[in-house]
Amino acid sequence: MRKALRQAGLITATGLLLSVATPALSSDINQGADIIPPAETILPLEASKGKLIRLSRPATEVFVVDASVADVQVKSNHLIYVFGKTPGETTLYAMDENDQTIYSTTVQVTRNLNSLNSSFAQLLPDRDIRARMLGGVIVIDGAVASPEEADTAESLARATVGEEGQVLNKLKITQPTQVNLRVRVAEVSRSVLKELGFNWEGGFFKSGWGIGLAQGRDIVETIADPITGLPTKIFTSGEAPSIYGDIVDIGSNHVLDLNYAIDALDNNGMITVLAEPNLTAMSGESANFLAGGEFPVPIPNRNGNIAIEYKQFGVRLDFSPTVLNTGRISVHVRPEVSELSSAGAIVIQGISVPALSSRKAETTVELGSGESFAIAGLIQNTTTQAADKIPGLGDIPILGALFKSEQFKRNESELLIVVTPYVVRPVSDRQLSLPTDGFVAPGDMERYLKNRQWKPNVANKAGKSDAAQGPSRKQRAGFQLK
Repeated sequence: MRKALRQAGLITATGLLLSVATPALSSDINQGADIIPPAETILPLEASKGKLIRLSRPATEVFVVDASVADVQVKSNHLIYVFGKTPGETTLYAMDENDQTIYSTTVQVTRNLNSLNSSFAQLLPDRDIRARMLGGVIVIDGAVASPEEADTAESLARATVGEEGQVLNKLKITQPTQVNLRVRVAEVSRSVLKELGFNWEGGFFKSGWGIGLAQGRDIVETIADPITGLPTKIFTSGEAPSIYGDIVDIGSNHVLDLNYAIDALDNNGMITVLAEPNLTAMSGESANFLAGGEFPVPIPNRNGNIAIEYKQFGVRLDFSPTVLNTGRISVHVRPEVSELSSAGAIVIQGISVPALSSRKAETTVELGSGESFAIAGLIQNTTTQAADKIPGLGDIPILGALFKSEQFKRNESELLIVVTPYVVRPVSDRQLSLPTDGFVAPGDMERYLKNRQWKPNVANKAGKSDAAQGPSRKQRAGFQLK
């Protein structure tokens, strides 16, 4: 009997849907048909749950329009049990023996969120997270301590609804989620220069003409006059351009001069370059920093014209922080140090384009606020060796060493990068101060009599007192460390 009631209900439902879908057409064809709209009441149900409804008078027929959304079980002619199947909306009718409507309603079936809320309580017991249905969309709201907790709650909700469901994340993050990253980039460059050279300068001048021979650097530019004894330039007039550098010189004088010197040089040098980029970014966002510049690169196109594209060089930093629920920070950092180099340079249509010598690293680490990690081992080693000699004489075995100079140069540099993240929060504008606050341009009295490059400002003593105190833990800054 129950099965027969369902078949009749499906037939009736089909006729009802046709009537509702084309009311104007039915009205035109048959003026004697009446459309019975459902009641404006709503029966809310959750999937896999139902409600028992007691009717005011006996029913002979009960049906639902979409049995895939909800279904009905008739316990008696006065009791019916309506239960939900899948999220959606359908209509329920209960008719008497005279085909009069006893009960009608719109059945709205939503997902069963009790299991989802129970999962929230188990995974995040200290957080107040609730899930509710709104227009077929699961809305999760509440307060969490970190973006990782928010991602966990959203992932759990999406796993519950499946691929076809929709989830709206309205969770609020209560803890500060801004990260300040301090990066110290130190490059230590050590150079070694060794030079051993034999330098000659000689000349013979007679009857208005002269010839000279030189190798290496210039030793002297003057000689003693043979008559007066005063210093006199070797070539005083009629100087002709040098041939092959300093090998042969032709001039006009009457003197013979020969000079010889030995160069022995051993030089060690050390250079330290330090940069300290300091950036603040939201958790999950990216920030970048560049201390350097850009150089133009010509790019020819198909029409023969040249377009200019700029490339960056210097100290560059890219990082993306994420604050975890444990209070620790996951940092993806990419530091790079580059400089212009002639090695590898190319020429494009007569324009010399330098190359870039760069050292960079990219890593992801996890550490606490205020903890540091270092990246080292970025070593660069360059060795250069050059030799100058007099052609022919410098090739003589053993004695040829007296007619040539050799230079050896080695550069070693190591790059050390220290990264320290801090969880920070913004402060009031009244707590901020600039280096120019309280600065007054000095007058002549301060510059010349007092030897000062600044003038004290009596109205603002904050800068003077802070400077007098020296470094301390309580300093004015753009953020407060957490």
